[in-house]
Amino acid sequence: MPVDTAFAAEALAGWRFDVDALDAPDAPAWLRSVAATAQVDLFASTHTCLPAMRRVSLQGGSDGWVVNNGAAGMPNFTDDLSGLITRVGVTPSPHPAINEIEIAGTYVALSPVRFDVSRWRSIFLEQWPAGSDAWVSYFQRITQGPAYTPERALSDPHSR
Repeated sequence: MPVDTAFAAEALAGWRFDVDALDAPDAPAWLRSVAATAQVDLFASTHTCLPAMRRVSLQGGSDGWVVNNGAAGMPNFTDDLSGLITRVGVTPSPHPAINEIEIAGTYVALSPVRFDVSRWRSIFLEQWPAGSDAWVSYFQRITQGPAYTPERALSDPHSR
């Protein structure tokens, strides 16, 4: 049965897959519902600024997952200026990962994206000089990372 692409777990932007939304008290019931409707056991999302990897108990007792890499081109953790990418493959990742799970014969990993931080900072400042709206919103993050840890990204307040 084809999945209604307009459904897209309620929004293509994926804000229901933001870490705070995933950790909300109503998240497990909502995730079970949308996974059943979409007939999937994995949702992969991006672009909510902060990463998260959460297990969800699906109808029928199997485990499902939500993985959200947060941001590939900006730091995701305090004092770690790399981005993160989600890798989904049929073999384990050959690259370092902050976490990797296997679900239904598929490997899902959150892996660091290392890039030239000095060059990125220079390009950013050429586009958005000090005091600009983007500089106010993002410069501290791209130079220090957000106040966020891998432990928070991987911890699950709803775990069994």
